[in-house]
Amino acid sequence: MPLRELNATAANFRGTLTSGKWTLCIGAGVSRGIVPTWDELTRRLVNDTFSTSFKVDEFKKECGEVGWSLDSWIQACANHFLLTKRTLGDFYELIETHLYSELRAKARKHRIEDTLLAVLDKPHTCSRRDVSAVCSFFESEYADTSLISVAKSLLLASSKGRLPDAVISFNADTLLHTLIDLYQRRDHYAGPPPHGHPAFAFKTVLRPIETTSRDVVPIYHCHGAIKPRASRAKKAPLDSRDRLVFLESEYIRVATTSSSWAETLFMFHAQTTRMLCIGFSMSDPNMRRWLALSNLSAIQDVSAFAKTTEITPRHIWVTTSPALASHKAIRNESLVHLGVRPGWINGWADVPAMFKNLLSL
Repeated sequence: MPLRELNATAANFRGTLTSGKWTLCIGAGVSRGIVPTWDELTRRLVNDTFSTSFKVDEFKKECGEVGWSLDSWIQACANHFLLTKRTLGDFYELIETHLYSELRAKARKHRIEDTLLAVLDKPHTCSRRDVSAVCSFFESEYADTSLISVAKSLLLASSKGRLPDAVISFNADTLLHTLIDLYQRRDHYAGPPPHGHPAFAFKTVLRPIETTSRDVVPIYHCHGAIKPRASRAKKAPLDSRDRLVFLESEYIRVATTSSSWAETLFMFHAQTTRMLCIGFSMSDPNMRRWLALSNLSAIQDVSAFAKTTEITPRHIWVTTSPALASHKAIRNESLVHLGVRPGWINGWADVPAMFKNLLSL
């Protein structure tokens, strides 16, 4: 089967996602530079839980020698909490602490930590002054991150009628939706009056019982989400930390439970829309299994009337182009069985250009 390379910013691929419905899938890489990476978060949890002092290189070496996945290390930390008469709730608080520690520290330097925490919990209810302050904070500290690029690109897509059918987030943080709402409010206030709330384009969905209106794009947190709070004395924010798929036991539950919310949600969009995946290494075993099943179904449907089993992969994995041609060939062909092909960009600064090109903005 000939596999056409997809250069995500090239003119001949302009409008690739405009012929039908599409879904945006975001992974941990989108929040890189704002919250810790998976590797770094795991290292910090292990050091804090077991009073170890693994440095970055030391922990990487230890992981390689032991051969455990990162969720197995996090499971070890959770097990320790339970064996020492603490609760999973206590452990989720530790995850919350390390997940947002650097973001909170930077906000503290800007003297807006409490404001930031209130906004992260309920971005719709904060004042116009707080909207401006938090937007300025993110743009001064994180202007070059993929998160801001994705948020602004989605707002541009909204203005052009090119919104996705849904956003499926595998991240524990809800930063993307917060930034989208803040930027939408700031732009609205800069326009002519009246200056009430704008018509918000997105809504965070944390649990399967939650619903959205037909005019709002859901941002599904299929692996759960955790929000920060100002102090332990204050009421906990409304999140879904009890559904957080960080532990090995949770990965096993999702993998072995028939028709879990995460699986049915992902499978529906994989089978009925084109997916644009950004911020992923494409190593998550559950995600690969779901994509493989979806692709098998698509091949079966095509072969029923076209008498062929060869189809161009429908879904796009946004990733940087390797320097070596041989490495590029491997990645270009490695996900065909999942119905996925890379959408090459030169660097992460190309994310806005990628959205503009593929969505013909």
